[in-house]
Amino acid sequence: MSPNTSYTPRTPAPDPSGTAGSGGVTLEEVLALLELRPLEPSGAHLTRWRGGTQHTPADRLFGGLLLAQAIVAAGHTAAGDQRVLSVQADFVRGVPTEQDLVWEVERVSDAVSMSTRRSTLRDGRGRELFTATTRWATTRGDLPSYSALAPRRVAGPEELPDLWERFAGDERIPAWWSEPRPVHFRPASTPPFLAEHVEQDPEPGQTVWIRATSPLPDDHLVRAALVAYVSDMSIIEDAFRVLGSARHEPGGRILSLTHSLTFHRRPDLSSWHQFDARVGSVSHGKALGT
Repeated sequence: MSPNTSYTPRTPAPDPSGTAGSGGVTLEEVLALLELRPLEPSGAHLTRWRGGTQHTPADRLFGGLLLAQAIVAAGHTAAGDQRVLSVQADFVRGVPTEQDLVWEVERVSDAVSMSTRRSTLRDGRGRELFTATTRWATTRGDLPSYSALAPRRVAGPEELPDLWERFAGDERIPAWWSEPRPVHFRPASTPPFLAEHVEQDPEPGQTVWIRATSPLPDDHLVRAALVAYVSDMSIIEDAFRVLGSARHEPGGRILSLTHSLTFHRRPDLSSWHQFDARVGSVSHGKALGT
């Protein structure tokens, strides 16, 4: 899994309720949101799929849910022996939270071993809100594999608290970070949420341990979608760490611009996964993380 995401800060809109994000979201609720309803036969050139929305801490939908549903919608139209290979997504406009999501899936290309799909979300005026191009391919266990990447050396997950445990009851932290999540989410170091959390001369990079909170169904679509969902939870903290600034300064906001994922193996978050992220550049308020 190799995510690359760009972000830009903007001025936030006020939360009218004052309690946005209250209650968290369970794994069961996320899995239910991945059960999309077909609006046309899956074999058509252009199909539509309806999915639900989740409770979120702001006036826009969590980007991880968009990534996850885009994969599931496209996967329903791919050949049964093909697995998701890559995702290239663009967040064009904020997606409102008050109505169901209707996905358009275009069958861009089909071949024996590989196919391409484009999942698009539009508003009521037909304007594009989000789009994701996915590649699907058969797998070859007889071909050699290689990776030059080595995991960072950090404490194991058993030695670390979940994020919501670390910040439970801390009203200075947005509720999104201090609630139970669909996965165990355990940062190896304290995230730079507040000025007091910003390290002096920090080591570049961040690591989060991730594992599903309950057993997952044996469905490659669901398991890949869950990885996409959690990949958007925390990839940009390193930008604040290297700049020596706090993530949750008043008036700041973080938005995804682009998000890329490559699946090198079949994902399964039933076991602990080490999620390493590093920001390679920051300019004009935009950061590139890998």
